[in-house]
Amino acid sequence: MRISVGLALAAIVLAQSPQVTFAKPRVTAEAVALPTVSAAVPVTATSRPFLGAAATMAKAGYIEEEFFLSGSANAYDWTGKARGVKVVAGPGKYVTRILVRRPSDPKRFGGNVEVTVLNASLNVDLGGPTDFARMAKQGDVWIGITTKAVTANALKKFDAARYAPLDWSNPAPPDGRCANPTMIPPYMAGGKEVIEAMAKAGIKNSWPEYEDGLVWDMLGQLGMLLKSEARDGILPGFAKPHVFMTGFSQSAIYIRTFVAGFHDRFRDRDGKPVYDGYLAIVGPAMIRINQCAKDIELEDRFQKLTPPDVPFISISSEGEMWQARHTRQPDAFTRRGGIVSYEVAGSSHSAADIPGKPMDTLMFAPIPDMMKAGAQLGGAAVSPNLIPLGAKPNDFTWAPLVRGAYQNLTLWARAGIKPPRAPGIKLDAKLEIVRDVNGNAVGGLRSPYIDVPVASHTGYLTAGGMGGVTGAKTAFTAEKLKILYRDQSDYAAKFGAATDRLLAERWILPEDADAMKAAAKLPIP
Repeated sequence: MRISVGLALAAIVLAQSPQVTFAKPRVTAEAVALPTVSAAVPVTATSRPFLGAAATMAKAGYIEEEFFLSGSANAYDWTGKARGVKVVAGPGKYVTRILVRRPSDPKRFGGNVEVTVLNASLNVDLGGPTDFARMAKQGDVWIGITTKAVTANALKKFDAARYAPLDWSNPAPPDGRCANPTMIPPYMAGGKEVIEAMAKAGIKNSWPEYEDGLVWDMLGQLGMLLKSEARDGILPGFAKPHVFMTGFSQSAIYIRTFVAGFHDRFRDRDGKPVYDGYLAIVGPAMIRINQCAKDIELEDRFQKLTPPDVPFISISSEGEMWQARHTRQPDAFTRRGGIVSYEVAGSSHSAADIPGKPMDTLMFAPIPDMMKAGAQLGGAAVSPNLIPLGAKPNDFTWAPLVRGAYQNLTLWARAGIKPPRAPGIKLDAKLEIVRDVNGNAVGGLRSPYIDVPVASHTGYLTAGGMGGVTGAKTAFTAEKLKILYRDQSDYAAKFGAATDRLLAERWILPEDADAMKAAAKLPIP
């Protein structure tokens, strides 16, 4: 199973870390009108939310509702001065949708709202709670927001009547639009040629008549709504929450861009940020600020974020090192926040979960629903020629580390408990990953799967494209395994000790530690 977001329990406070002074907001907070929220969209025998999971929510004592969020939004570009932004089109009207999962009893509310930037990589909405079991136990709220025109159109394809109000119209005049818009820098897709080939094949993710750059105001206004009394429209009777933005892959690069240009722009009445923390998963770079903007190249120093006045955690797999080797930056702390980055040795772009753990059914809509919505499932294939002879696609387990990162984020924001820190993956003079005698990366955030190995793992096959999100795994021979481990009990003891260290250092949850040790099996015939 692949999982993208997660939580971890913390009990040890890190020693005092270096402090960085946070300057006053770079962009003066504006008087931004709150968005309007519709009544809950009715669920009938023939109409239901895409990505909905009402039955699962009901079993947990939760209510799932869908709303339309509408307001005015601009398209922006960078000013070229610090992280300043300027309006280049708009304002224009927008309508997007939010999917809300909340405890049926507001008294159960644990205080956290997780706003997930729904992923659009398959041209349909993907994503779910970081850790639904823990979320439900704590009584927290999850909100998924549609953040791209292509997925809004997919919703209309799924149910034209239900999603008819959705509107991502481009506020720029026709002569101010570009012919081939996209939010994704070509280097992330594998190059300009790949983008052109996709266009010829009829695969598009942006159109001139829409503007995906309206997303920044949508995200900011949603945060403002949640911090105002107007949240009662979607969270009736709920206290003022701590709001955290999360997202994986394409959504993570949205988050980095939002933090760079818009975090300071959106504040509540007290002047405090509307988002109390951010978790960006497998996205250590920035996306275009509008669908016709110039790319920010990986080598550009603009890719490195100014530490914000709230916690920001970036967790990347080894699979993004072709990006992170240029964009990585030292951990730094402000008075109330800062930025901490992790690079998980051995891992690929998709975070496989603990062997034997039930599949996360909240992450994806059922396949028939995805097909009806027009998901580009064929675009997810990787050429077999990219996989080295004798290897298989990488299935490295690291979802528990992502769950840990989210829990540490909330503890950092709410209790001031700084998260654990780890070195980056070691690179040589050519910025290539340094590997040990087992073929695994040196350095980085390490787990028992890399320190007590049964295979060598590489995080990516090519820089960009599908090879940039797929790695390879080469299992050790039976002979090598017998050299490393006397028997199953020897392997289990070493794996258990490594897992206990991970737990003691606050990287994973106790329940994940128990599951990891229970599932640890030495693959010797």
